[in-house]
Amino acid sequence: MNSAKPVFFATLLGIIALAGLLLFKGREPDKTAGGELVFHCAAGLRLPVSEIVERYEEEFGITVRPHFAGSGELASQLEVAGGDLYLPADVSYIKSTREKGLVQEAIPATYLTAGLVVAKGNPKNIRTIADLAKKEVRVSLANPSAAIGKFTKKVLASVGQWDGIEANATVFKFTVNDIAQDVSTGAADAAIVWDAVAGLFENLDFVHLPEFDQRRKTATVGVLQSSHHPTMALKFARYLTSSDRGLQSFAKHGFDVVDGDPWDPYPEIKFFSGSMLRPAIEQQLRLFEEREGVRVLSEYEGCGTLVSMMNAGATPDAYFSCDLQFLDQVQDRFEKGTVVAKNDMVLVVKKGNPKQLTGLKDLLRSDLKVGLAHAQKSALGKLSNDLLTKRGLLKDLESTGNIEILASKGDELANQMQLGALDAAIIYRSNALSSDQILEQCEIIELAKDAYATQPYAVHRETPHKQLLLRLEQFLTGTEGKAQFLKYGFHWKLAP
Repeated sequence: MNSAKPVFFATLLGIIALAGLLLFKGREPDKTAGGELVFHCAAGLRLPVSEIVERYEEEFGITVRPHFAGSGELASQLEVAGGDLYLPADVSYIKSTREKGLVQEAIPATYLTAGLVVAKGNPKNIRTIADLAKKEVRVSLANPSAAIGKFTKKVLASVGQWDGIEANATVFKFTVNDIAQDVSTGAADAAIVWDAVAGLFENLDFVHLPEFDQRRKTATVGVLQSSHHPTMALKFARYLTSSDRGLQSFAKHGFDVVDGDPWDPYPEIKFFSGSMLRPAIEQQLRLFEEREGVRVLSEYEGCGTLVSMMNAGATPDAYFSCDLQFLDQVQDRFEKGTVVAKNDMVLVVKKGNPKQLTGLKDLLRSDLKVGLAHAQKSALGKLSNDLLTKRGLLKDLESTGNIEILASKGDELANQMQLGALDAAIIYRSNALSSDQILEQCEIIELAKDAYATQPYAVHRETPHKQLLLRLEQFLTGTEGKAQFLKYGFHWKLAP
């Protein structure tokens, strides 16, 4: 017996076992990874956020270093201080810092409604904005650098009350917690604070004001462009905003929370896409997976085939359709689609156009090999049939015997053209531009302006990953994503 065999098999079994262990560990929370996240957070959210941070550090071994201050004060520091995450009390700060290129992804966490806070029992009967302008009422206001201060000034100015109330203010403080504390200690009679902050003080009452009730705000966590650990930061942001982790802490402390995704450290999403979109989105999907630490299971097919799969029971989390009419067929399962782009249909012919084809009518000539997409399997086929029917050409073309192939999707026709198996084919412009090799063998003949498809992106109504899929949409249609669409001949339709 060869003595080397037992050693070889033992070594092989050891390698297999080690690989299995590593694979298993890769799906478990990594408590040994270490690392640190710098988290800039509005002071009014201190209580639930501190609780969430403590639990996250214990569960994942990641240090999260929160810095609490007014939302505006934090925003002014981001360019200098850097960091990983920013959670202001008002989404307007996320919008403004995003415009400056400081924030990338953003996930909503909780709603905030401003109103009056007064001593228990409201002994001075302060019930309206106008009451705050009375001489005998001492008011504590937040500095406009804080989210509550900025919002208070905006609302009061809009109803013509800012000047009178500002003159009546006894003090200006930098955070919402500070002005609520003034009322709690008797240093002021009233202040305008967030509802959840008022609930932290047992000796205070909260008085709703219609002027503020109509304008509730959303506290939204953003991942900073300066983050050296974006995947780590996004994981914490998902934890903070998850329905069964971070949002439970917000709700426990009286916050009105958003409809967040359930927590999953390694989410998987099923993504259906018309094959014509593949050149424009495939690279961005891979980048999204890497950045978010998630897995996207992509299915690229003709949209007729995808609709058939859904009718047979397939349930994708998101569907990027080749054309609106193929979303319409399954619209009852999806949220309203966002129209992103449109893609021209073109006629492709062999390089040099040896058959001298100039348009759709020329496809009726004898001795041609023409490729069309299948009308039931793809949006391209349905739209091609509609176009030919509109021009009064479909029946005549079918009777010529020129139709050599009915493909299930446009890229199959592009491949057949590249191989020289067809004289002409109707495909999408993105099919023709998907590789340099196709253009080396073929050339494009433009069709009429009404020959195009419109591409909507839609999220499934019952997916557990709605927030994640909204971020995927933003990632696919952001600056880099838009550039990919334009590179492959799409026309941009997404509204600013």
